[in-house]
Amino acid sequence: MKKKFLCNFVLIVPLLAVCNQRVYPEYAKFSEAEMQILKEGKIITKKQKQNTPEGHIARVVGAIQIQKPVEDVWKCILDWGKMPQYVPTLDYYKVLETINPSISVIEGQIHVAFLKFRYTLLVKNQKDTYYQRWQLLTPSHIKDYRIHSKTQPHSSGIKNIEGFQYCIPVDNYSTILYYAPVVEVSVPVPGFVENTLTQKSIKEYLYGIKKYLDGDR
Repeated sequence: MKKKFLCNFVLIVPLLAVCNQRVYPEYAKFSEAEMQILKEGKIITKKQKQNTPEGHIARVVGAIQIQKPVEDVWKCILDWGKMPQYVPTLDYYKVLETINPSISVIEGQIHVAFLKFRYTLLVKNQKDTYYQRWQLLTPSHIKDYRIHSKTQPHSSGIKNIEGFQYCIPVDNYSTILYYAPVVEVSVPVPGFVENTLTQKSIKEYLYGIKKYLDGDR
C-alpha cells in the first residue's frame, strides 16, 4: 500500500508542476540580454504585429521590471482611479459600471499639448494569469453585457484605443510588467501627437508605475 502511494505521489508532483506553470506568448519572453536590461530598471520596447478581424495592428510594446511581488503590481493596475498620479498625460479615470468582478466599464480622458481626448473602455481582467485587456466600448457591448442604459460609447477624437498588459512574476519579490497599447486618433493632428499617444505614453506609463510602486512619488 505504501509503495503504491509513493508511486502515485511521484507521478502527480511533476504533473502539478506542469499545470501550475504559466505559458506566455512568444512576444512576452525575453533573452538573457533583455533580462539584464530589465534588471537594471530600464524599459525594453518591441514592435509587434497582430492579426485581427479588421486587419493587421502594429503595436509598440514595452516591458519593465518592478521590485514588487506580482500581487502588488496586479492590485495597482486594477486601480484605474489612481493612474493619473503616475501618468502625466492622463486627466482622469472613473469606473462607470462593474459588470462582474472581472469586467468593468471605465471612462477616461488624456491630453496632448492643447488637445484632449475622452473615451469609454470595456476592461477585462484575468486574475489567474495576471492579464488585463481593454478596448473602446461599443453598442454591441452594451447589449451583450446588459450595461446600464445611461452608459453610452463615446470617443471624442479617438478612432481606436485598445491594448493589454501582463504581470509576469520573476520571483517572490519582483515582477515584469508587459504593456501593449494601441491608440489612433480620428482627427487631423500633427505626427508628434500620435507618437506621444503611443511610444512616449508607454515610457510614461511604465516608468510612472515603477516609481509609484517604489514609493518615489
